[in-house]
Amino acid sequence: MYRPKFNRFAAAVVGFVLGFCFAIFGFVVAKMTILKPSSNSDVEAMRVASPDGKLDAVLTEDSSGGALGGIFWFLYVVPKGQPAPYDTTKQLFFADELTRGSVVWNKAHLIEIHYDKASIMHFRNISTKSDNGIDYVELRLVPSSEYSLMTPEGGWRPDNGSLPQPH
Repeated sequence: MYRPKFNRFAAAVVGFVLGFCFAIFGFVVAKMTILKPSSNSDVEAMRVASPDGKLDAVLTEDSSGGALGGIFWFLYVVPKGQPAPYDTTKQLFFADELTRGSVVWNKAHLIEIHYDKASIMHFRNISTKSDNGIDYVELRLVPSSEYSLMTPEGGWRPDNGSLPQPH
């Protein structure tokens, strides 16, 4: 006995299941290849100890860049001598452009991120005890000029890091 309604229903269910499986597979492949192609591309660019010597601020450089290329910068606060966790939940700072970046830790519980030009994608101004295991630390952004990415006229700042001079 021929049942056309059942055949259409079965075809729709099979199509949905195949589409769902394809979407999951595509996400996994994209995550492995585009978003984070290798975990060994992270390099510790700078490590600065807290004034009391209990914690380190670790600035890492990820040059993987996925399919688009580029360099990404991350900051973590960790117990003295510990490696950066490379865990997105513990990132305090993430930038996809950072020119003349440095980490300064001269005062207890206060880290300053100095830079000339930065495209900051994520920033948290506090590192908690659950982040670093020891103490609370505040973070502050300190650009070297009034404008980091834009010009006073609203245009994009040139890559050479210089602002136009007033006439």
